[in-house]
Amino acid sequence: MTYTLFGANGYGSACIEAALELVGQSYDRVDVEALGSPEERAKLKSINPAGQIPALLLPNDDLMTESAAMLILIGDLNPDAGLAPAFDAPERADYLRWILFLASNLYPTFTITDGPERYHPDPDTHAVLLEQSNERRKQLWAIMEEGVFPGPFVLGKQMSLLDVYVSMMSHWSPRRDWFFEHCPRLSGAMRATEANPIVRKVWQRNFDLEVA
Repeated sequence: MTYTLFGANGYGSACIEAALELVGQSYDRVDVEALGSPEERAKLKSINPAGQIPALLLPNDDLMTESAAMLILIGDLNPDAGLAPAFDAPERADYLRWILFLASNLYPTFTITDGPERYHPDPDTHAVLLEQSNERRKQLWAIMEEGVFPGPFVLGKQMSLLDVYVSMMSHWSPRRDWFFEHCPRLSGAMRATEANPIVRKVWQRNFDLEVA
């Protein structure tokens, strides 16, 4: 059973690579540059009309978009991996809550900064859009920092795909130094997650750094 993942190094496809490798599912990755040439963007839109990655071709040939939905599906289809709370587990509500919080609140701020011209055509407004998106991002991380958790992972003693999602986004703006300083509990969960050798390998490939 093989998946095909459309993505690129450093993008949201990184968490899906990590998820598939953590549960032991084979996949092929097809590189598509979301912010590349017009030809690359046209290629991506032929796969996902929204022009975004990741996109995931399932073994039954259905195409799936939205990284949060992919994480939830992968976790639920592979219960023996222990990366998603069971439907009746007390942690299930928080697992779904925070994955969707990140997807519906935090992730859109990156969509703005990746292409401010899509939200306002006047270049003179773009600096303000970028600045305000970054500030909103910090506010949202602060909300999550205050809203979780017993540790060492976001939901407690067991690593989940929520931790993978948090860890991936911590590599993006406002970057790790800010994250370490202002989100100590989430930073602890991030470090615990990145101690996993599979996550470490995927992050090194995607973010071109040695994870501390």
